[in-house]
Amino acid sequence: MVVGAVWVTLAIASGLYFSFPVFFVALLEEFGWSRGATAAAFSISSIVQGTLAPVVGILVDRVGPRRVMLGGACLLSGACVLSSQIGSLWSLYVVTGVLGASGLCAVSWVPSGALISRWFTERRGSMLGLAFSGMGAGVLAIGPLAQWLITMHGWRAAYLVLGLGTFVVLVPLVWLGVREAPMVTAPSRGAGWGPTAGRSNAGGEVGDALRTRAFWALFFAYLCTPLAVFSVVTHQVAFAVDQGFPRLFVAGIFGLTGLLSTVGRIVFGIAADRIGRATSATISYGCTAVGTLCLLGLEVWPHAAALYAYALFFGLGFGARGPIITAMASQLFPGRRFGAIYGILSVGNGIGGGVAPWFGGIVHDLTGSYRVAFLVAVGFCALGSACFWLARPRRRQI
Repeated sequence: MVVGAVWVTLAIASGLYFSFPVFFVALLEEFGWSRGATAAAFSISSIVQGTLAPVVGILVDRVGPRRVMLGGACLLSGACVLSSQIGSLWSLYVVTGVLGASGLCAVSWVPSGALISRWFTERRGSMLGLAFSGMGAGVLAIGPLAQWLITMHGWRAAYLVLGLGTFVVLVPLVWLGVREAPMVTAPSRGAGWGPTAGRSNAGGEVGDALRTRAFWALFFAYLCTPLAVFSVVTHQVAFAVDQGFPRLFVAGIFGLTGLLSTVGRIVFGIAADRIGRATSATISYGCTAVGTLCLLGLEVWPHAAALYAYALFFGLGFGARGPIITAMASQLFPGRRFGAIYGILSVGNGIGGGVAPWFGGIVHDLTGSYRVAFLVAVGFCALGSACFWLARPRRRQI
């Protein structure tokens, strides 16, 4: 029941978050802002989430994930309703970049990751991949829904409908479906491999975690992942529309990436438990890189087949690293302070997510193309993969 509730919660939260690329095109048309300035709202959102993640993690440790997620659900739905009244860049930044991001952070991966990690000591990668696959389903459903609402009723009505729907569904779901773990789980059998082995309190102490190589390797893996993804995700709709594709069709392709993301999170989560987490993450990064190159290939070959190839490869890798990072962190740093540790790790995700959307927009404003931004994103796929290998727990020498 808990996994199911988290699945739906993440679907709604992630679907709203990643519907911004659809609204991005509508906002550009109505207000005529530059792409860099408009995409900065998505960057601010990521920075705010990264800044608040340690605070959310501490609250999760003190009052439990359920209360934190309830507050986040109310704030997220309210911010979505307020988005229908946006009339200037500063209001876009405040409502979407600050209020919406605060609600999303409190309802999304930090409390969800801590909750699932506490419930399951075995098969964490598989269970986290299953729960986090809801994020892909949300992109599949809400992205095309948002585009249809915008086409039929305008972007303001679309924000209003999505906000009210979020409140009606999410608050009762979290209230009834999210249950605290009966106790903080003991370290899994692999926990003794890591750099904290031999120090019984290291996993539960924030300071000890910060002094390990594995923590910083995971931190930079979380930093590189949005740098490899968000500059593409934020601008994918605008890029495809620039190549002459119809908006509703492009929104459908965006939704297809969400469907394949659902598959990818489950598959790579299971693979993480069976072939190793670093190996699974590396393969997923490879999918992301190939998908990005397929999208960029539209400049040379503007055919729908390239978009479908993009949806296949990019979708399979989209979001697959999150469950793996969470599983590795819960193995390396088990204990009652895991929420705080995981929250600090998520700062890296916020920094990378803050830079990437703005960078993609600025590159387009300066060069008239996304080519450089997309190629830089491919480079961060390689860097992120290296970070996972550096974070691998090592067996103690006997």
